[in-house]
Amino acid sequence: MVKCNNCGVEIDDNTDICPNCGKDLKSNNQKNNPDNELKCSNCGSIISQNTLFCSTCGQKIEKQEDVKTCPNCGVEIENDTTFCHECGTNISTGEKNKTIHNSSNDKVNLSVIIKPLIVSIILGIILSVIGLLIGFSWFSFVIAIILTVGVFAAAIDNQINAVIFGVAVGLILGILESPLVEFTYGAFVAGFYNGFFGSHMILFIIIGGVIGTISNMYFKDNILNITDNFKGML
Repeated sequence: MVKCNNCGVEIDDNTDICPNCGKDLKSNNQKNNPDNELKCSNCGSIISQNTLFCSTCGQKIEKQEDVKTCPNCGVEIENDTTFCHECGTNISTGEKNKTIHNSSNDKVNLSVIIKPLIVSIILGIILSVIGLLIGFSWFSFVIAIILTVGVFAAAIDNQINAVIFGVAVGLILGILESPLVEFTYGAFVAGFYNGFFGSHMILFIIIGGVIGTISNMYFKDNILNITDNFKGML
């Protein structure tokens, strides 16, 4: 049931002419634009856009502003909103922003560190010995840490574990620095090396932690894509 917009009498939805006042409802409905049509919230009578009070029941017409919604998730937002508070989508462009990873919610999980740590230490030892043979001195260990931590830290699940992994690699190679020099050149050269250069353990730990953080934060997607492509070639 609807109400005649002329006299307010309730009539059937399919009625073309009001039986009470004779209003031609069909032609009136065709004349009005459905997209701009407003109805009184009290009696349902059709009213014009600029009407302040319903001519049928006297109800004050509350103008409703268009509700702005996010183009991605559909949640209601303020008119001056730039980014959706629910999903982060840019309202003007419709592009969804990349999720900013909050490392404070990460959990330490040593089980994901052990395997890449073992592989990194083996590769780090090999690279360090090669560097020592070439003559890179203690820079050999720095290069080994940057390469091994830089590659393997990206695949670790979160930043906290990546930092722990990098620090562990730096610590272990720092402990092995003098023994590897002795293994490569002998005890005499190792003694001279230790007396001239000293230990670089603290430096190696810092470098490992920094490289682990940078790799996991900024190069995670790139390195994972490279490894996936490499696996696909095998």
